Amino acid sequence: MIRFYLTLPAILLSLHPAATSAQEWSRFRGKDGSGVGRMTHLPAEFTKAAYDWAIKLEGVGHSSPVLWGNQLFLTVNRESGKDRRIESYDGNTGKQLWSWSETLEEHNLHKHNNFASSTPVVTAEAVFAVWGSGNKTEAVALDHDGKLLWRRDWPAFSSDHGFGASPVVSNATLILHTDSVENRVSQVIGLDLKTGETLWEVERKTVGEDEKHLTAYNTPTTIQIDGQEMVVVLQTNDGWKALDPATGEVIWSHEGDYTMRSVGSIASGDGMLFATFGSGGNGKQATALKPTSSGAPEILYELGIADGLGYVPTPLIHDGLLYLWGDGGVLTCRDAETGAEVYRERIGGNFFSSPVIVDGKIICGSRDGEFISVKLGPKFEILGRSRLDSGMNATPAIANNRLYLRTDTHLICIKGE
Repeated sequence: MIRFYLTLPAILLSLHPAATSAQEWSRFRGKDGSGVGRMTHLPAEFTKAAYDWAIKLEGVGHSSPVLWGNQLFLTVNRESGKDRRIESYDGNTGKQLWSWSETLEEHNLHKHNNFASSTPVVTAEAVFAVWGSGNKTEAVALDHDGKLLWRRDWPAFSSDHGFGASPVVSNATLILHTDSVENRVSQVIGLDLKTGETLWEVERKTVGEDEKHLTAYNTPTTIQIDGQEMVVVLQTNDGWKALDPATGEVIWSHEGDYTMRSVGSIASGDGMLFATFGSGGNGKQATALKPTSSGAPEILYELGIADGLGYVPTPLIHDGLLYLWGDGGVLTCRDAETGAEVYRERIGGNFFSSPVIVDGKIICGSRDGEFISVKLGPKFEILGRSRLDSGMNATPAIANNRLYLRTDTHLICIKGE
């Protein structure tokens, strides 16, 4: 059953995508998935008095807000588990513009997951969401007024811990990856943005020598090397692949020797890539590599459990430094090119949210409801600790000189000066 609501048509007309140009945060972790945003005078520490607006959400979700112009999009799951929505808000005021809803089929979840954990991606014409429903993976496209444009599904494709990966758009192609526990098949799929038609599929190996099926929960990243755009995907038993987003052709690959899940997403920056693998609180692995426009990438270094790696939070690469924000509240800074440790300091708390960089700060919210700002650069300094209304699992979004935070209960906007 699908339910559809429209409100405030006059406001929607003022938010038409043709009126906007540069889009700052249209996918998970912003432009190209780098996790770097633009904002001025973000307070290092704040109280509710600093909120430009805050609204209580009618449901739960770990997905992050995305924006096109001033229009914000978010996925929400009603706490009963039976109802999932894509909602749109005015990013300036927090006013809800519309809500599109469907009844979902529940499926197996990790105890920390929910049915709205995948972040949508938005273009000038549409917003796209990919998620699990029952034993299948679904992709849906809505226009900016909330009208359903198309939907697709892939039966017997459902991860054992639920869904986590977010879709990306590259070269006019919607790119997603999905795993089948039952059939032990993993695919990267490219879809036509306007019709949802399959443009290409790339199958990936999902079963290693020990017959363990390790599904992937990371989000692909997009990079440009020598003017060539490519999308990079990662999976435990199949390693790294750089794909041509228009055709799915494999540009380069690196299999690696991985034995743990790929949960945190790929970090990109300074012409390099970095990603971690893990198994809860125990094992950790990581690889840093320098991609090429053709041929095998250069492997810069490998890291292990003793090197301060995170499991769920995605790392950051910026100005020659690699930042690893650990699930258990330890921040490690390394030289991005060599992997040499610059500092390792305890912040405290528990984290599933991925940190982002803005206004000279690294910021991240904890599952315990604390929002922390750390000074960007080689010298560690906590700039501020702020108390949120509830825990935070979603990653912050930054657009139009505003910071958007999704907590377990609220959507919050803080405006820069």
